Amino acid sequence: MAARSEKGPLLAPGNEAEWAELNREKREFHRENARAMTPSERIARGQKLSQQAVKLLAATIRTGHVPRRAFWA
Repeated sequence: MAARSEKGPLLAPGNEAEWAELNREKREFHRENARAMTPSERIARGQKLSQQAVKLLAATIRTGHVPRRAFWA
C-alpha cells in the first residue's frame, strides 16, 4: 500500500478507497493465516476467542454496563 500523502486523519471523509484497501489486506491476512492452521489449531483458536468473549461480557456486567441477565441469554 502506498504511503499517505494527504494530511488529516484517516477517519476523515474521502478516505474510502484507502479503507477499502486496508480492509482487503486484512481479509487476505486472515485468510492466509486460517489456511495455514491445522483443524486442531483452529479449534483451539476458536475456544480461546470464545473464552475472551465470555470474559469481556462478564467484565461489562461487573461494571454495570450490561444487565446481569445478559450473561445467561
